[in-house]
Amino acid sequence: MTKPANTTNIRKELGQRIRALRKRNGYTQEDMAERCNLHWTYIGGLERGERNPTLTTLKRIADGLKVNIHSLLGRPSGEEAVLTPREKKEGNILKWLRKKDDPSLDLATRLVREMVHWQDKYKIGK
Repeated sequence: MTKPANTTNIRKELGQRIRALRKRNGYTQEDMAERCNLHWTYIGGLERGERNPTLTTLKRIADGLKVNIHSLLGRPSGEEAVLTPREKKEGNILKWLRKKDDPSLDLATRLVREMVHWQDKYKIGK
């Protein structure tokens, strides 16, 4: 018989991924709880590795974080990530931006802000 996996480490790893994704999106625990229809103390327990969520709860969390469940759970080493087309586009933009200096990032921020403003104003792409 094989020895069971250390579930504490698995829960802690999941909690670290959830916290990182939440912070990447700029959400507080309260914001995320509202998006997932969960209590904020439950989110804290997940992030600390104290909770063992069901698959249904993991799906709600993934949806609240705007990622697919594969991204939330990670992947076995050597296996390629399963990304949505949107996640691939976001990843490419982030790769380009990481190579730039602060003034370039400031310019990119201003450009994106203006594009979103004009898109909203003239209902472009909607």
